[in-house]
Amino acid sequence: MSQVLEMKFDTANGKTITISVNDPKPGLTGAEISSVMQTIMDQDVFHHEGNALIGKNQARIVERNITEVTLA
Repeated sequence: MSQVLEMKFDTANGKTITISVNDPKPGLTGAEISSVMQTIMDQDVFHHEGNALIGKNQARIVERNITEVTLA
């Protein structure tokens, strides 16, 4: 099963962008993820269409299962 951490941010132009991280460390807490999101905003590294990230919107871990099927 693969996992992806999706961190959603509000931008200064009213849009939401998602930063995804494959295979996040197991057992991450909401506080740890929130701290990372705050650091990303404080460092002002990412912009969307020239607009800064101004707020934490949502974070979630998405799990994906793949089952191979043998073709007849």
